[in-house]
Amino acid sequence: MSWVTAGLGVLIVILEGLQQLNQYHSNWISYRSTCEALKHEKFLYLGKAGMYAAANDPHALLAERVESLVSQEHAKWASSQEQGQKASPSGTPKV
Repeated sequence: MSWVTAGLGVLIVILEGLQQLNQYHSNWISYRSTCEALKHEKFLYLGKAGMYAAANDPHALLAERVESLVSQEHAKWASSQEQGQKASPSGTPKV
């Protein structure tokens, strides 16, 4: 019975280490934030509200704003990956 307990403890430590290395929690928070911003744009566009009410071409404005949000998300992700690689002592990139 003690071997099972010890094995589960080791497994938990390994899984927690992997989670910290790959930053799943912070990535999820960032992705959810972007998702909510995209939903906000969707509802503004569909309701012809905000910037879309006075826009000459609401389709183009939507495309620009969505691209901006996605580009910002990608830049945040790339920055966090670079910081993670700098902190990695082995110098091997993390996936």
